[in-house]
Amino acid sequence: MIQTWQMVLNFDAHLPDLVSMHANMVYFIVFGVIFLQIGILPFFFLPSNPFLFVCGAVWAASHLSISLLLVVLTAAAILGNLCGYGLGKTLGQIFFVNYLKWPNQTTLDKTRVFYHKHGEKGFLFCLFLPVVRTIAPFLAGITQMVFYKFVRSASAGSALWVLTCVLMGYFFGNIPIIMHHLGTFTLAGLAVVLLVVICKKSWEYFNKLN
Repeated sequence: MIQTWQMVLNFDAHLPDLVSMHANMVYFIVFGVIFLQIGILPFFFLPSNPFLFVCGAVWAASHLSISLLLVVLTAAAILGNLCGYGLGKTLGQIFFVNYLKWPNQTTLDKTRVFYHKHGEKGFLFCLFLPVVRTIAPFLAGITQMVFYKFVRSASAGSALWVLTCVLMGYFFGNIPIIMHHLGTFTLAGLAVVLLVVICKKSWEYFNKLN
């Protein structure tokens, strides 16, 4: 039981063996990992950024199609977001809000306002953040974020996340310093993107004042 649990928590470390032994099934396996982690709350602990990075590195060293991998993982992320949204809109309202009283009405109202104002921008980057990537679509469903806006932003965010992490692994996966400090590099990259967005908004704001 302990060995099984350790294998689940360190699933990305076993990916090279899975590719060599189950090449025909590996696309279904990686699809399932990403879909479950984003779409189903109890699976938030599954590997994510390192997993996608390792996928890219493993595919670079194999005969498998990187293009197909990108399509499969992006589809898994989008469908996971849609599943989380659907569960939030149905189960979230019935069980969490009405029965568990989570989130409470005040928090729910604040969250609804946040999603209305910043939800689309938030979903471009939330997949890079552990736990947040699982909770965000669920809360979007609970607060009933406008569906077409959710789909648009979640799809763009899914593509950005998958392309960034997988292609980093594909091109730089054999460089030890990047492999050993993947989390730091990922957060640094996200910080740069956010800084650019903040600077752009600040520039627009000051231009309006002038």
